[in-house]
Amino acid sequence: MANSSAKKALEQGQGILRLAPTWVPRSFCVPGRRIKLHPDDYYVLGGERGGIDERWFSSTTPAENGPLTGKNEGLSPVVLEEDGKEVQILLKDVIDELKGEIIGDRLWDEYQSWPMYSKFFDNMGPLPHHIHHNDEHAAKIGQKGKPEAYYFPPQVNNHGGDFPYTFFGITPGTTKEEIKECLKNFTKGDNKITNFSSAFRLEPGTGWDVPYNASCSR
Repeated sequence: MANSSAKKALEQGQGILRLAPTWVPRSFCVPGRRIKLHPDDYYVLGGERGGIDERWFSSTTPAENGPLTGKNEGLSPVVLEEDGKEVQILLKDVIDELKGEIIGDRLWDEYQSWPMYSKFFDNMGPLPHHIHHNDEHAAKIGQKGKPEAYYFPPQVNNHGGDFPYTFFGITPGTTKEEIKECLKNFTKGDNKITNFSSAFRLEPGTGWDVPYNASCSR
């Protein structure tokens, strides 16, 4: 019986999969133009989709970008040769087929998937202040928690963008009433929630670990 495409890809790479780039646009962000994408391509999907400011690596997680999201957006493609031609299959399908053979039984038995991915994250300005839920809170809407870690490589940070700082957490002494008032003003533009947080400068060559239930604006 002939090998499946997933097994062929693994064999052709001698245990290393060849992945094609996965570019993700965001309609609410302006690209920082530091992710080695051709200058003509940052808005190749059109202004309505927004500029491409993320490149995802080893992703089996689809991007959630609203009703205009493209098919397989955010999913990493695996490149292989079949019948003398270069073809692509999804990393998600490869892992679903090979399971613990490719990611190890510990991860497969616990998550039934590849539960993480990396990205180049390249905004000209900071994101709005937001929170990363833990597994308990995320489960209320059928999702998993979202711990993240960041590293700012000097090789791709030739400039700091418009505001090279990250706000972390809530300043001690802030009251619940003050934060409630900010949340009520969410739809009014700047709700000034960062008045109750502390900003830290982004330093190339360093990084941060952002655990569960941490609020930040990066």
